[in-house]
Amino acid sequence: MRTRKIEPNTYMLTDALVHVNRFLLIGGERALLLDTGYGEESMTRRLRRLTGLPLVVANTHLHPDHSDGNKLFDEVFVGEADLPCRGMPSNEMARSVAAHFKTNTKVPRRIVDKVLNYGLIDTGTEKYSPMPDVFELGGRTIETLPCPGHTPGSTLFLDSAARCVFAGDAINPGFWAFTSPGLTLSGYAELWLDLAARLDGYERIWISHHRHPLPIEWIGAFAAALKAAVPERSKPLDIVGGLPETVHIFKYDDEKFGVIRIFAYPSQMR
Repeated sequence: MRTRKIEPNTYMLTDALVHVNRFLLIGGERALLLDTGYGEESMTRRLRRLTGLPLVVANTHLHPDHSDGNKLFDEVFVGEADLPCRGMPSNEMARSVAAHFKTNTKVPRRIVDKVLNYGLIDTGTEKYSPMPDVFELGGRTIETLPCPGHTPGSTLFLDSAARCVFAGDAINPGFWAFTSPGLTLSGYAELWLDLAARLDGYERIWISHHRHPLPIEWIGAFAAALKAAVPERSKPLDIVGGLPETVHIFKYDDEKFGVIRIFAYPSQMR
């Protein structure tokens, strides 16, 4: 696991397996851990080295590469629509895809089962609580904003003092919309344009699968990509089966920020 200081009293912890980032935000009285990854033992050792303060844990969203380590903690805060008691649609999706590969491909079942283990959310004895509006860490306030899209309960974390946002997978150069089938891309674009006004004065967006932040101006390019996506200009992906529709990829080339990829069902491209 790699650890890098990215903001004042803020660390990014990146695992070696799928390169997913977790973020540790340290205040004067407690620390906030955003996402828990796959819960490697090395992560808990690293956290103890970085801070001895009481630790509060929250998920940007409830996908296994962000939440499988929740079982290492007593309580985890999650966007209300992602709470396990509301159901876990990503588990149903993972099992459906696995069944497709077992039935319709020559991929050995033991390999499919091994991959499936990494695709399921497996809760333990941890308590899940709805996301509060604010985390007070002692001289450091972190606000939360709902951002339903990648999952219904995806949440943004705002650090106004550092002028940065922690967004998980809610905005991304390779955005997955198909994980929230009820989402429309145009509706999600409008959500982000509204958020852009709320985020006036912020400078950076830290995301989960990149080592460097996105500039806040990237929101405009992302919204343009979402609005431009249409089925006739996208390509189907034949590597995923067992889903209600074939996932398509739409590529948008922004003059300033380069290629943005949207992975969505054709029915969402409206």
